[in-house]
Amino acid sequence: MKSKEIKKYILAILGGVIVGIGVGLILLPLKLSTGGLSGVSTLLYYLLDINAGITTLILNIPLFIIAIKMFGVNYSVRTLCSMGALSIALMFMENITPLTSDLFLASIFGGGITGIGLAFAVMGEATTGGTDLIAKIIQTKRQHLNMGEILLIIDGIIIAVSAFTFESIEVALYSAIAVFTMTKIMDVILEGRSYSKALYIITDKADEISDYIITEVGRGATKLKGTGAYSGEEKGILLCVASKNEIPHIKNKVREIDKKCFMIVTNVAEAIGEGFITEEGV
Repeated sequence: MKSKEIKKYILAILGGVIVGIGVGLILLPLKLSTGGLSGVSTLLYYLLDINAGITTLILNIPLFIIAIKMFGVNYSVRTLCSMGALSIALMFMENITPLTSDLFLASIFGGGITGIGLAFAVMGEATTGGTDLIAKIIQTKRQHLNMGEILLIIDGIIIAVSAFTFESIEVALYSAIAVFTMTKIMDVILEGRSYSKALYIITDKADEISDYIITEVGRGATKLKGTGAYSGEEKGILLCVASKNEIPHIKNKVREIDKKCFMIVTNVAEAIGEGFITEEGV
């Protein structure tokens, strides 16, 4: 097995364990829910006294079968490992004293830890099962939506059911905070991985600057032609997308080459292609 594949399995399993810690050690003891099948398991735990880890594993079986058909064996096996790690962690956490009895702290830290775990699982090209797997299925059909947005909708419905079941608006409100924290942390981690910047350079020395970017930085650059609206003079325009760590070096060198150049630096939400993220997520 290649090292890249091993890393994916490690991330998938680690993600499941972290979610189990967030839910079992912080959220579950206070009846808080981040939605998903763990939220359903929380309901069944208090209503029927069924271990949340066992319930989560059983409820994930049909979703696992769907995953095999939609995403193939490799993705599904990693998801199974993540689901198993989550269930085992939940079983183990049942006998450990909760970290806090404060609802607000639990909603913030429980949601945050759960979001970190979900992000790790996604980075390992897997899910922990439950609604994040449902969200993955939906995202294949609605690619303009991110995982956090889909989870927010699905989990909001489950929280509403929890509020009705426990007859507590307070628990539902704190659960909503947990879900919001979870989805935001998840999006920050996942989108932060591909965080890049685009640099537009308007210069008379486009050839010299592009040679530096290609040979020294190891990035590509696209040459464009422009005309100054006031002067009417032709200008060279370079477009370069680089990581946030590379941009300061590029800016300093460009200033060194052409002190009269004009630069625009802007954030890039996603960069797909050689040197960044491919369509397969590598």
